[in-house]
Amino acid sequence: MPPADQQVRSRPVRVLAVLAALATIPLWAPPGHVTTADGVFMVAAAVPPGVTAVRVSAVVAVVLLGGLTWWRGRRVAAFYAVPALALTWVWWRTEGGGSYLVAMTGSAGQDPPPAFTSPWFAVSVALSLLVVLTWTLAVLGVVPRRAAPGARHQEPAESP
Repeated sequence: MPPADQQVRSRPVRVLAVLAALATIPLWAPPGHVTTADGVFMVAAAVPPGVTAVRVSAVVAVVLLGGLTWWRGRRVAAFYAVPALALTWVWWRTEGGGSYLVAMTGSAGQDPPPAFTSPWFAVSVALSLLVVLTWTLAVLGVVPRRAAPGARHQEPAESP
């Protein structure tokens, strides 16, 4: 297959790899506590054992694999199965990345802020998106490529 065709065929994988690397941004250091403009103090839940180490390792792997995928194309996409499995475990242990908000003090009878304004909402969305993207990339890396319609199959030349 000509290099130009290979480049076109791996372009969606490269785009997904960049999106996965960008989705790691909120996961590097989720907030521990936040005080809102209303004076509501929100505290993060205790992280289950092992989640931080697995999350950081998986996020590093996603960024490294993103660079390799950008450089080598679809060939390395199957390796996304490792961070996909790790991030799925983190997602499950943190209840979809949303088990962060536990305590609100100083609310003085105020209603809690809507979930989408919580600083942990970005963490939950990013983790869910990253699980989907990494599994998608892993599947794309494992599934064999199909020849483009109308492309002729060429047998490799025999060596003497």
